Amino acid sequence: MVRRVLDSLCVRLDGKPAAASTVQRKRATFYNVLGYAVELELIASNPVDRVQWTAPEVAQSIDRRVVANPAQVATLLEAVKSLGKRADKVTAFFGCLYYAGMRPSEAADLRREDCDLAGRCADCGADFDDLAAVKPSRSCEHEKIEYRWGRLVLAGTSPRAGSHWTDDGGSHERRGLKHRGRAETRMVPIPPRLVELLCAHVENHGVGPDGRFFRGLHGGPLSESVYDRWWKLAREKALTESQVASPLVRRPYDLRHAAASLWLNAGVPPTEVARRLGHGVAVLLRVYANCIDGGDDTMNDKIGDALG
Repeated sequence: MVRRVLDSLCVRLDGKPAAASTVQRKRATFYNVLGYAVELELIASNPVDRVQWTAPEVAQSIDRRVVANPAQVATLLEAVKSLGKRADKVTAFFGCLYYAGMRPSEAADLRREDCDLAGRCADCGADFDDLAAVKPSRSCEHEKIEYRWGRLVLAGTSPRAGSHWTDDGGSHERRGLKHRGRAETRMVPIPPRLVELLCAHVENHGVGPDGRFFRGLHGGPLSESVYDRWWKLAREKALTESQVASPLVRRPYDLRHAAASLWLNAGVPPTEVARRLGHGVAVLLRVYANCIDGGDDTMNDKIGDALG
């Protein structure tokens, strides 16, 4: 019976094979349930330990085919914006995933007080630490803004847990940052392009009563189904037919992978990339080693010289 249960974890409800990561997660859950039964003395030992069954291998590195270049990401963000006002509400959300390397659950919980959106007025030369709060003055309307590097201080996430598993019955639950203590934060510098996107979002769509940038249709937490739908439409509009059929940024999460690959290929030290992403350095290099370009010609020449 245990073997039949383990085999069933490898199949989706539609009969197709489940992803290796899904099988591994469900196998761990099944094992822990039976381990709890042992703790309660309902059974003598965990029967999974007596079955020779191996879960499918989970890929440790990112498929480099999912990684988009900066021009492709810019085109995709423009495509999201062109889908209409409702879609434009998540343009800056996708920008956070790429330009700041944020997880979707972190971007969904981004609050106005977490942001330092810096810039300068090109007309009067005034510097601003918070562009979203700038008001026209008597001497200048501050219409021409030069956006500068800003900063986000990430303090929490808002993952979907399901209404059966939250204290208030909501579908999302606010938690601390992944792999960090509840009160820990992570500071991430953001480029002028993301500062511009966030300022435009505040101007065009505002923020929620609790300061959250991104909200659902009725003001609640931003749902994965909402931004996934807009992302699929944007891919169909911005990419070629062959690119749409390929793995290229198939999921919004792939924007975070593209950010990490861009930073590493730009020569940013892995320790700094890991800090900005909220990863450990060892995990970063294991996951993104396949996406680091450059140096192939030099290495090929060295191997060719050795062969010669």
